[in-house]
Amino acid sequence: MKGTWFTPGGRILKNEAYSDCLRRVARSELGLTGEDAKEARLMGIWDHFYSNSAYSETITTHYVNLPHYICIEKKPNLILDEQHNEMLWFDLSAVAHGSNFHEYMRAYASWLISKGVL
Repeated sequence: MKGTWFTPGGRILKNEAYSDCLRRVARSELGLTGEDAKEARLMGIWDHFYSNSAYSETITTHYVNLPHYICIEKKPNLILDEQHNEMLWFDLSAVAHGSNFHEYMRAYASWLISKGVL
């Protein structure tokens, strides 16, 4: 995903409970507390297909994603780490219609808009 705007996220680690993963990613990538993560709402189960992988440009990848959203009153401080070179907040409409966002991120934004989550 280098060079493309995409949502925060991560993998569920071996022997890690789903709820623990949600709290870990919310804390490490967004600076949210465990209490904040309790407010996360599942958007459904989404398939992501890629023509390459971490192992090879010719080996395809299929991710089964469990995207969530959280409505917050105050933006937390984003945490820039070694896997990110920039992090910003964007308006959902700009994401849904912006060509500089990954197609799956545009789909998430469009879904949130269609559900009235603003």
